[in-house]
Amino acid sequence: EVEDGFDIEVERWRTTEALGPRARLAAEYAERFALDHHGIDGELWQRMHAQFSNTEIVELSMCLGSWMAFGRLNHVLGLDAACTLPDHR
Repeated sequence: EVEDGFDIEVERWRTTEALGPRARLAAEYAERFALDHHGIDGELWQRMHAQFSNTEIVELSMCLGSWMAFGRLNHVLGLDAACTLPDHR
């Protein structure tokens, strides 16, 4: 179960104290994976390997790739326009 407000804290990963170092690093990796995958450099990999096992990095990467693929698939098929979520902010 996801705690109330977790999504908002993930959006604030740079400044929030609600997330631990692993969660903040996972959020940074997710953002860079989605928006600047060419910018993922050795410095980020060093920090990732200091916090996560190889298995965890692969699992996180597979989840990110799957979610991005499903988001694009839903958009291409027009499914994202069929179900509007209420604004919770």
